[in-house]
Amino acid sequence: MNPTNKTHPLVELKNIKMDFRLQSGTEIAVLDGLNLNIHPGEIVALLGASGTGKSTALKLMSGLLKPSAGEVLTNGNSLSGMNRDISIVFQDAALFPWLTVAENIEFGLYPQGFGLKTRRQRVSQAIDLVGLEGFEEAYPRELSGGMRQRVGIARALAMAPKLLCMDEPFSALDVLTADTLRGELLEIWQKKTTNLKGILFITHDIVEAVSLANRIIVIGKPPHNVKADIQNPLIFPRDENSWQFNQLVRRIHSVLTESILGDEVPGNEQQALWVLPPVPIADVIGMTELLTDHKGQIDIFELPKLIEKDFSDALTTVKAAELIGFVDTPYQKVILTRLGHRIAHGDVNDRKESIKTQLQSLRLVKLLVELLQNQEEMAMPYGAVIEWLQAKQPAINAQTALDTLIDWGRYGGLFRYSSDEEMLYLDEVT
Repeated sequence: MNPTNKTHPLVELKNIKMDFRLQSGTEIAVLDGLNLNIHPGEIVALLGASGTGKSTALKLMSGLLKPSAGEVLTNGNSLSGMNRDISIVFQDAALFPWLTVAENIEFGLYPQGFGLKTRRQRVSQAIDLVGLEGFEEAYPRELSGGMRQRVGIARALAMAPKLLCMDEPFSALDVLTADTLRGELLEIWQKKTTNLKGILFITHDIVEAVSLANRIIVIGKPPHNVKADIQNPLIFPRDENSWQFNQLVRRIHSVLTESILGDEVPGNEQQALWVLPPVPIADVIGMTELLTDHKGQIDIFELPKLIEKDFSDALTTVKAAELIGFVDTPYQKVILTRLGHRIAHGDVNDRKESIKTQLQSLRLVKLLVELLQNQEEMAMPYGAVIEWLQAKQPAINAQTALDTLIDWGRYGGLFRYSSDEEMLYLDEVT
């Protein structure tokens, strides 16, 4: 169903900015200039790498968070307080272990002021919708992961929302269970026996997005977090083996790849201070080893299966490896460099020395090394380093960036960190 000019969006985020305050007191912008809307009749998928603000956007829509700037609208009206038109299903169903299935579903209805008869009626309807008949008196410990997630969906549907929001609802389930639940959810939507006017779900699975959504939004880092807004014209039932389906999957792969890996050209000194993506060094080394089993190169779309990560997390790992000089990414290929081959085949001491050398080639690391060299005992408090890093790169999460640097720097013998003292030390630099 295509939205018309006469129909207000179910929910709309207008020029949203969302800042979070770190322990150090500095603020970072997770969302900046975000414009996003969900219209009646739409199933919308939000795709993007971890840390790009997808869950934050969902919480803003529901009223769980208030934006630092911008406006949240529901049916054309400014949102104040909680959005009663939205119910949320999280990755973890978060059931109360001491309550039965029926009691867990009913629990969310108490704050709404419904009488006993209405509550029981809604619980019964929700249980019927998601196929939980016979499990009303069961406790969460008696249920499989898929059945617990069914309870979470039933609890959300019992609220009779206009918009059902789901944060990676199927990611913790096995493949067959996830596929079954997706099919059942789509069946509920198509039957039109509920109050639902729209569905919004967060996912890292591109195939899942193309299977369910009629609109797919790729979210990236600020500013202007929406990197692509793609209509999905495929009719149901959708054939995952069809040419049209796979063409759309590859198109979204390309958009997501550009969003995460994009060939950014530094325009000033601050932009040139590249920050390592939040990827453990062990993951990058492991990827180089796996690539050697494929003659040192692989199609970027085949990489997630090889390293057992979702597509966006796989790309983030590639970005880290590329930044440090272990791989190149020409024409949507991931190719080991000469250094990458040395890392993959070298012993632990060779790896440590190579990583130390490569870290010292990064401008931001050079500046941090100089900073520590000028300190007494070549050490600084963790919080002070975060403040310094935030001043150098205001748009990043400095705490996450520093934690990544510490992980890599410890491995390479460049930094030492004492969690007891909360002090960062510089090892001898050669």
